[in-house]
This record gives sequence, C-alpha cells and structure tokens, in this order.
Amino acid sequence: MIAAEMPDLARDYLAWLKDRLLVLERGKMQVLSTPFLDPFHDGIEIYCDRSGGEIILHDGGRTIENLMDLGVQIEKSERRQAIVQHAIAGCGIEWKEGRLQTFATPDSLAQRVHFLLTAVSRLNDLWMAATPRTWSDFFAIVKEYFDEHDIRYIANVPIPGRTVDHPMDFVISLGKGKDLLVKLMASPSLQAAKLASFAWMELRETRPESQRVVILNDTNLPDPLGEGDDVRSKNISDQTSAILRTYSDHVLPWSAHNDPSFDVVLAS
Repeated sequence: MIAAEMPDLARDYLAWLKDRLLVLERGKMQVLSTPFLDPFHDGIEIYCDRSGGEIILHDGGRTIENLMDLGVQIEKSERRQAIVQHAIAGCGIEWKEGRLQTFATPDSLAQRVHFLLTAVSRLNDLWMAATPRTWSDFFAIVKEYFDEHDIRYIANVPIPGRTVDHPMDFVISLGKGKDLLVKLMASPSLQAAKLASFAWMELRETRPESQRVVILNDTNLPDPLGEGDDVRSKNISDQTSAILRTYSDHVLPWSAHNDPSFDVVLAS
C-alpha cells in the first residue's frame, strides 16, 4: 500500500492565516483584524496610527481592559505590574497609558505587528486560568530548573526568521554552532500552538542546525492566593498536541521534568 502523501501543513496554515487577516479603515486609522482570540473569543485587533513620520502600533488598551473585566486589578498591584512588564520583555513593546504599543517604520511594520501580537497573547495567557499565575511564574520555574541543573542559556532572545524575528524564551548552546531554541507554553491552546508553529516553520529555513523545543506546562500549579497545594493535570486538546509535535523537534511536558529523559534532551 502506498502511503498517503502528507499535506503541506506550512502552506495550508499560512493560507489560513492570510485569508483571515483583514485591514479595516476606521476614520484616519487602519486596524488589522486577526484570527487570534482574546479571553472573550473576539479577534485581537492591532491599531495603526501615524504621528509625524512614525507609525505607532497599539492594542487600543483592550488587553488590559479585558483583564480588568475578568476581575484582575493590575494598576493597584506592583506584583501584577511586574508580571506584565516581564511578559512583554524581549518583544520591544512598552506598556504606556494603559495600552501596549510599539513604533515601526514601513520596513519594520510586519516585524513589529508580530512582536505586538506575541506580547498580547502572552498577557492573555497569563489569566486564562483566572489566577495570576501562569506564564511569568512558569518562566521563573523553568529558569530555576536550568540553574539547578547547570544548563547554560540566554533568556528572551529574538531570533531572525525568514520574514520576521521570533522571541525565544531561552536559547541553549550545544557547542559547535548548534543550539536549542526553547519556547515555553504555560497555557497550552490551539492559538498558542499555531503561533509557535509559525516561528518553527520560519526558523527551519534560517536555523536548520537548531533544534526546536517546546516545554509544555501540562499541570495546573496551585493558586498562590488559595489554600490548596494540589497539582492537577491540564486537559490539552489532541489538535494542539498534534500541531506542536508536527513542527517541534521535542515537546517536553513539565510533569516529566524529574524524568532523566527530560534533562537528556536539554543537554544533548
């Protein structure tokens, strides 16, 4: 029996993305409507303003407003403000007057849109579980693991892809020009998997010697504001898992971090 040909997932995904990106005119402003969803399942929008010769890209303040609507008070909490700043680190994004924004030129427009979408998605993931403990704490937990196991890394590094740079949570050098590009996924979702797969598709061309690794948080950490200390498994969809395994060299579930095979991948 002749095996059925595998579909061109990279081509199909990019075609899906292109079909669902819309540019809307609102007065003198252009708005990019994307297929990526906020916590209320509305499409994330990127606003484009011009100020003199500069292009200002921003989220219209919706990311923080949505979190406040979910009951997350950020302005009154230094800890939560620090989490916001940490989540957008490495993306070239600033949080100013309640909105996430960045500046672009015509040549850097696509790159800056990509970075802004990455920052918005990270912040949305922070409170997907309705508690302020996901991406930022997961980053700190993984970093502590690397330090304890003497794994040398660089954190928050933008890596050039075919069309744009892609923020990496960690880059681990393996010597002889080889390295591990590591993305963390604190709140695994189909949307997060698609964003990661886009980065891996591009980096396959520009960094063919690098290994692409996702460290997947497949557990619910105890709520730091609650009384319980149970660690429970997360329900990760088959489609999310399939996309990650298709485009990644390794998908490491955090629940297996005490397994010797986990460390072998990071040190190989």
